[in-house]
Amino acid sequence: MSFRNRPVLDRKHRPRWQDELRTQQLVVAGFAMAIAVAVGIFAAAAWSDFYQANLRQAALVGGVQVERGELQTRINILSAELQATAADLSTQGGGVRDQVIQQQLQTLQTAFSQIDQQGADSLVTGKLLDQLAAQYGLSVPDDALDAKVAARRSIPERRQLSLIMASPKKDEGAAADAKPTDKNWADAKERAEDIKAELDGGGDFAAIARERSDDASKSVDGLLGWVQADDAQYGDYFSAAADAEVGAVVGPLKSDSGWYLLKVDDLHPAGENQALKELLSSNAISDETYRDYLRQQLLRDRYQEYFSDTVVTRYQPQRHVSQIRIENDKGAVPVPKHRIRHLLVAPLPGKDDQSAATAAQWHTALHKARELRREAAKPNADWTKLAKQSDDPGSKANGGVLGWYDLAELGTTFVPQFANAVATLDVGEVSQPVRSDSGYHIIEVTDERTSALDFAQQIADQLTDDPDSFASVAKAKSEDTLSASDGGDLGWVIHYQLDAALDKAVFDLTEPGQISAPLVSGTQIYIFKLDETAEHRFVPAKRRESVISSGFSRWIQQLKDQAGVWIDPEFAVPSTPAA
Repeated sequence: MSFRNRPVLDRKHRPRWQDELRTQQLVVAGFAMAIAVAVGIFAAAAWSDFYQANLRQAALVGGVQVERGELQTRINILSAELQATAADLSTQGGGVRDQVIQQQLQTLQTAFSQIDQQGADSLVTGKLLDQLAAQYGLSVPDDALDAKVAARRSIPERRQLSLIMASPKKDEGAAADAKPTDKNWADAKERAEDIKAELDGGGDFAAIARERSDDASKSVDGLLGWVQADDAQYGDYFSAAADAEVGAVVGPLKSDSGWYLLKVDDLHPAGENQALKELLSSNAISDETYRDYLRQQLLRDRYQEYFSDTVVTRYQPQRHVSQIRIENDKGAVPVPKHRIRHLLVAPLPGKDDQSAATAAQWHTALHKARELRREAAKPNADWTKLAKQSDDPGSKANGGVLGWYDLAELGTTFVPQFANAVATLDVGEVSQPVRSDSGYHIIEVTDERTSALDFAQQIADQLTDDPDSFASVAKAKSEDTLSASDGGDLGWVIHYQLDAALDKAVFDLTEPGQISAPLVSGTQIYIFKLDETAEHRFVPAKRRESVISSGFSRWIQQLKDQAGVWIDPEFAVPSTPAA
């Protein structure tokens, strides 16, 4: 059996259909590849968007990552609460409370503009407090959380009230600070009873309020607006009318302002906060997530109690310190400046316009100015005392100090006579009386500097060599008028009374007489002197209450710093410069 050789295909004579088939196969393959690439690009873009929106790190709390998706959920909760509050306020218009409502709406608008930062701070702080709760023995009871959730998800009963007030009228000729007599109160009650009788006889409440009420609400026909039980201003009125029906008039009743009558114009019963419910639902906020948010709020309250009871105790380590405060340069590049103070003698003291002064009055003013100049030019002259005789109300309480000025800008700040006189003075030189349209000025350039920090360093170096001169230097150089008049004395200081940087600077001082290095804090530069130390000293109740109120946020920030909390700068709350 023999085999014939397989014929070889002659490509030049290949059928056309085969070429077309191959071309189609190549097109299909290329199209499929293009689709695969497009799908890959789309998937990569979708994954990138998902990652950026949900999985990208937004913060780090005690080594635990906070993802953006979780942060967005917290932002959505805060946004829902703000919107629900705004919607609720918008239904409460009318009456004297309108201005308060508008202020509250403006506050909400400001909060909306900072919602991302506030959301990050809320979430990060909540997570940190959760992590440290066991360490401090703090927790939130279920019944407290249940009550919080119920209160937040509901709207309280509100009553729309109108008021007529009959205030006691003091006797003619009575002193301004005299209290109304019993007869004045009896007369006020009689007027209120007369008004009540008129109302019972069909009198129009709005018209009578407009004509006869002694309350500011008379300008809006006595309408107070919508009031609820916890209203800071009108809560007592709500209680007085709590059982009255719509249309009823309550009173006369007595308050600190007089005898009053209330009318219940309308009533909104307590009920579910439907706006909040819908907003939470539309943002897919589960009940569990919302409860956890409120639990963290309550936990923060527990920390506040801990701070009050355990951290800011009645007996604490304290430092008795004095300070000098210098205002820092505002611009990026310091400008050489001179510090100026003056005394003013006006021919017409207490008058803004001196143009009506006679020649004799100007002569008398000049004579007084010369006498003041002689006292001011004496070595160690007490300008604080002399300034009490000055006719410049803006500087007399500050020893006549006007502040630091760039000599090149004097002409745009002061009248020409004053500016020209300053330009001719050396540091420490006191001018002769300089006349302007305001009167006669006695001017001194007390200091010059290239920068505020250099000036503060010079003061600190001087005080390090001579700590006993601190009081006199503070009186002459410090820009804190309150403490400068007392030689810079701040009294006893406890932890969290000052901001973190100043607190550290004060408690780093260990030896009486020790002077701190200049410390820049916000817009100010501080120099401290340690006068005394006490490791266990009683804290007066008023100062303790003040620190409890202002120091809690500083303590929380300290906990964040210790835990190494990091927040993406996109969401970080801008720090507020210390005063």
